[in-house]
Formats: sequence, structure tokens, C-alpha cells
Amino acid sequence: MDHEVLYQAIFHRKSVRKYDSTPLTQEVLDALKGFIAELKPLIPGIKTEVKLLPQSIVKTNAPQSLCIYSEKKDGWRMNAGFLMEQIDLYLSANNIGACWRGGSKPAKGSVQMPQDMVFVITLCIGTPAQEMHRANVAEFKRESLNTISPVSDLYHVLEAVRLAPSALNKQPWYFSGSADRIIVSRKKSLLIDKMNQVDIGIALCCLWLSLLHQGKEAAFDFTPSPVPDKHIFMANVNVL
Repeated sequence: MDHEVLYQAIFHRKSVRKYDSTPLTQEVLDALKGFIAELKPLIPGIKTEVKLLPQSIVKTNAPQSLCIYSEKKDGWRMNAGFLMEQIDLYLSANNIGACWRGGSKPAKGSVQMPQDMVFVITLCIGTPAQEMHRANVAEFKRESLNTISPVSDLYHVLEAVRLAPSALNKQPWYFSGSADRIIVSRKKSLLIDKMNQVDIGIALCCLWLSLLHQGKEAAFDFTPSPVPDKHIFMANVNVL
């Protein structure tokens, strides 16, 4: 896995909503399956499975979809987001259109559910029938750095993280602590609480890649730390 390629994709990634009916070639699908086999989990020990499914099973405007299933363990939604964001960035880097679809799932009874797992979220994918990438960072509609973190020593790392996609573009993440030990929390939300847990995994993936770009490592732990009022603790990131 070329982490730098994934990191660079953060800055031009775009949700693709129009697709050509031309299916992806078997060569492209084989390469994608090989990449999926090498994904890094956020929380080792949680069993997951990514299924490639046709439009006849997952009703979207894309010819195919990637659906992730997971074991229900602490942090399972966050872990799924971390895994799927790696795929999202790989697709963008390889000029394959993709869009997160929280409400799109396989038709009931159409897919054998992996044992002891549940459906989490979908990425619809295909050949884009629109502009694939953003021209520059100015095209992103995102919060400013000082809105998502008071730690100015982290801003060179968080610039990539703030560009992460999220459900309804709510950007629920907040980064406190210090430049050596980052405390990650999320805003409370009754409407999209489950999706926000996935969103934090997406943001943590971008944070991990951003730290690698800086020549550093991220060590995650989930021992609760103090967070701001109206926020929920999600993870600590020790910067090594």
C-alpha cells in the first residue's frame, strides 16, 4: 500500500454522483480486491468483510457498490469508517468514482450475511460521468482549523484531516490534547449518531495518513480522556 498516494488523494477527492454504465474491467476489480486484502484496521481483532455487489442488489445510480460488514465490538463503526476511507482514497487515486451512501444497503434477503456480522455502510463505485476530482482545496466546504482544534501545533497535520467526508457534511470531529497526544471526540447528535461514529473513523484514517506524510507514526488507544462539553470521547492518538 502506497500511503503517500492515499494522502495526496485527500486533497482532490470528490463525491461522484454521476456514473457511466460501462462496468469496471476485471483487471481493475482484481487490483481493488488486492488492495482491500491489505487494509489496515483501526482496531485489530474486529472481524470485517467487504462485499462487491451489483446495482441489482444495492439500488444506487452506480453500477456496483462496496458494502462493509462488521462484528459488533467496541468501536466497530469507527473501525469500519477507517477501513472504507482507505478504499475511498484508493479509488480516487485510481480515477474510479465513489460516493458514501449511508442509507443504501443490499435488498433484504439478497445477500448472505457474514456470520456474526452486520451491515455498516456502502460506497457506490463506477466509471465517473462527471469531473472526477476537485481542482483545489478551495472547492471543499469545510470548517476552519481553529474551529475543529485549539492546538495550533497540530494545524499542519489537521489540514488534511479537516477535508474528510462526513454524513450530511456535519464534520463532527474535534481534536484537543497536545501535538504529542491528540484527544479525538465528536459532537453529540441524535439525528446521525451512528453515521458520526463512522465519520470519526474516516477522519482518523486521514489523520494517520497525514502523520505518516510527516514522517511520524500514530498509536491509537481508547482509554477515555476528558473532552469538551457536549462531545463524546472517541480515541487518543499518540504521535510517535
